[in-house]
Formats: sequence, structure tokens, C-alpha cells
Amino acid sequence: MSWTGRLQCTASFRNGRTVILDSYNEGALKLMRPVYLDPAHPTLYLVHVGGGYVDGDRYEINMKLEPHARLMMTTQAATKVYKTPHAPVWQYTQFSLGDESVLEYFPDPLIAYEQARFIQETVVYITNRSTFMYGEIITPGWAESGQLFRYDWIRSKLKVYQDEVLVLFDHLYLDSRQHLMSMLQLGGYTHVGSFVALSPFITKEVLEQFNQFMEEMPQEVRCGFSAAAVPGFSVRILAYETSVIEAIFQRVQQFIRQQCGEKAPVCWRKY
Repeated sequence: MSWTGRLQCTASFRNGRTVILDSYNEGALKLMRPVYLDPAHPTLYLVHVGGGYVDGDRYEINMKLEPHARLMMTTQAATKVYKTPHAPVWQYTQFSLGDESVLEYFPDPLIAYEQARFIQETVVYITNRSTFMYGEIITPGWAESGQLFRYDWIRSKLKVYQDEVLVLFDHLYLDSRQHLMSMLQLGGYTHVGSFVALSPFITKEVLEQFNQFMEEMPQEVRCGFSAAAVPGFSVRILAYETSVIEAIFQRVQQFIRQQCGEKAPVCWRKY
């Protein structure tokens, strides 16, 4: 199989800090050198050197965290999917988390241009003692006419396995032919945010606190959450702007980080 870009990386806990044991990339995907915003664990920035995804592109990302490793990961810029007249863009991402490891993965928003088709599948393997946080934002895209939702469709799947058992499955399918602004679709909103947090630190008491926390969300958004089959929850947000969802993600992320013993807020230092 021909890949437009491939990337794999292993993080290990050594001498009181997380280090990158090996890193391999080919094609259009690159990893910048680890940045230690926190002295104990690195932040990785994923870079697409081509500037955007085009017709028939295929990407594979494979990240492994060994026991006790802690890693934050994001992208350098938004994911831009351009016109795909012949074949959709396909991206497969796999994360494997060892015992007591922590992964926080928050890529920049997805922007699909006119006549774009995009398939994304993210598969995560965790244990009952690892922590996984993930946030995804999908925008209404961009077209020369200025109209919203001019892409053909976007399909995003998230599968999480704990000890080889499927514990969470989320499938978001946005088809521009389905009148996405209608009541039974996005209900007049334009941006979609999905947040998942799975962690042994998320107890019943924490969920009760989070329920109160969610009641304080801004009135201009639609926001709801569901408890997962294992300790954790998923959140879906509908809004009119990317920045609003990003602000909510930061609040939710910090709420979970505090449960894990991390007091300092995250600063990605991108701009």
C-alpha cells in the first residue's frame, strides 16, 4: 500500500521524565523535536509539510506510550482537506497506552474545502490504569462562493479498546446533502466539537462534579456529555465559532488534569 505520509513514535518513562525512544516518519508527515513545556514530559507537534490533504492521500500515524509515560500532542496548524474528485482522503491513527501512561491529543480543527471527502479512523488501546484525552473540532469548511458545508462528506470514527474489549465507539458522519443546518442535524449551528476523556481518576464523584461544571457552559452553545462504559465520559459541542469550542476544551482538559494531579494549565505556544 502506498502512503502519502507515515509516522510512528514511542515514548518511554526514564529517570523521572518521559523521553522519545524512537521516531520515524516518511512522506508528508513530520514530527518536530519534542518541546518540554513541562520539565517532566514532552509536547509533540505534528506537521504536514505539503500544506494540505489532496485527492487520494493516505496517512498512517502510530504512537505508543510505555508504562508511566506522559505525552501531549497537537498539530502545527489546521488540517486542510482540498477537493477530492476521484478518491477521498483517508487517515488512520493508532495509539497504544501502557499502565499509568497519559496521552493528551488535541489537533487543530479540520477544514474541508469544496467537494472534499475525508475518512478518519482513530483506534486507541488503553488499560484500566491509563489516561486518554482527545478533542476534535470540525468546521463548516470553505468555498469560494462563501457558502457553508460545500464539502461532500466527512466521516470520523473513534474506537477505544480496554484490554482488547471495545469500550467506546463514536462515529460522526457529516454529509452536506443532508441539510446539516436543519433541526435533526446541527440545529442551526456550524461547528462541531467532540471531546473524550477516559481515566481511572474519573470516579463517580468526579462525574457528579463534572455535571455541575457542564451547567456553567456558555449559553450560545449546545453541549452535552455521556458517561462511558469505563471510567470516563464523552462530550459533544455545537457552536458558531472554533474559538468557543477551543475555550471549552481547555476548561474541560484542565478539569481532568486537576484530577490527575496536574495544576498548571496547558499552553501550547503555537502563535
